[in-house]
Amino acid sequence: MVSRLPHVLLALYLTLCVLAVGWPGFAWFGARVEPMVLGLPFALAWSAGWALLTCVALALYHRAVGERGA
Repeated sequence: MVSRLPHVLLALYLTLCVLAVGWPGFAWFGARVEPMVLGLPFALAWSAGWALLTCVALALYHRAVGERGA
């Protein structure tokens, strides 16, 4: 039997991600041009950073659950 902890943690992270990329997170933190991050406007870097973190979170989830859980 698979532990429910990875499922709960992924659900919490995805909820946080939706709030950070959508409203209200983007409006509060990400909706600006300055400062530039690696040559990108902050708004683009904010979205790209969350996409990168989501890839990492899904890889960790796959490693924790693997083929056995769904």
